[in-house]
Amino acid sequence: MSKSSVKYIRPESLDGFEIRSVVESGHSFPNHTHDVHSVAVMEAGGCYCSSGSYVRKGELAMFNPGFVHSGIIPRSDTRLTYRVLYFDNDLLTDAARQLAKRDALPEFRSVVACDGLAHRELNVLGNTVAAGADRLTLDTALSRACAALLARHCELRPRVPDTQEPLAVRRARDYLNEHLSEKVSLDDLSRVTGLSRYHLLRTFRQCVGIPPHRYHTQIRLEQAKFLLRRGHPIAEAALQSGFSDQSHFANTFRRYTGATPRQYARG
Repeated sequence: MSKSSVKYIRPESLDGFEIRSVVESGHSFPNHTHDVHSVAVMEAGGCYCSSGSYVRKGELAMFNPGFVHSGIIPRSDTRLTYRVLYFDNDLLTDAARQLAKRDALPEFRSVVACDGLAHRELNVLGNTVAAGADRLTLDTALSRACAALLARHCELRPRVPDTQEPLAVRRARDYLNEHLSEKVSLDDLSRVTGLSRYHLLRTFRQCVGIPPHRYHTQIRLEQAKFLLRRGHPIAEAALQSGFSDQSHFANTFRRYTGATPRQYARG
C-alpha cells in the first residue's frame, strides 16, 4: 500500500507561489480561507470542498481569496492524491494585465470545473517546479497555467474600494491582526467594535464566513508559516504566533495545512 505523504514546494526564483503536493492522504480540512487564489488539481479520490460542491479525479477546485471552503473526505477508506497551487494575488493580476490589457482583479467563476486543458497546464507547472527547472522554463509553465485559468475560468473585476464590510467587522479584524500573540476575548472585540458579543458574532460570521476565534487561529498560523519559510526555529515561530504549547501548535498546524511544522519548513 502506498504511504501517505505531503510536501510543500516553494521555488526560490518565484515569489508568491507555493505548491502543496499530497499523495494518498486521508486528511480532512475544516472550514477555512486563504488570502490568495488557490487551485486544487485532483489526481485520485474525491472530497467535499464547499457547500454542495464535490471535486473528483481529473477536476479542479478553485478558491478565490477569502472564500470559505473545506476538504471533507466522505469515507474513512478514501485516499486523495492532489496538488494545491497557491497564486499570490499579484501573480494573476499581473497576468491579467499582460493578457487582457486590464488592471483588474481576477475572480474564479465557479468552485469545481472539469477542464482537461487547464488540468494539464497546472500539472505541467507542478512538475516543472518539482523538477527544479530553470527560470525560463518555470516562467513559461507559469504563464501557460495562468493563461488557461484566466481565459477559461476567471472574470476580471474592476478595482473598486471595498465598502461592503461593516466598520465594526473591519475594526475586529484589525484588532485580531494586531494581537496575534495575545489571548483575545469576545469582550475585547465587543469593546473595540461597540457591538454586543452576540451581535458581533453574528455580523462577523456573516461577513467573514467564519467566527472570530477561527479567523484568529488562521492568521496566527499564517504568521507561523511566514516565519518558518524564513528559517525561524519551530519553537520560536510558534511562540511569536501566540502558541505557547508546542503540542497544540503542531496539532493545529497539521489540522489546517495537512503537514507538520517540520514538513512545512523543509519545503
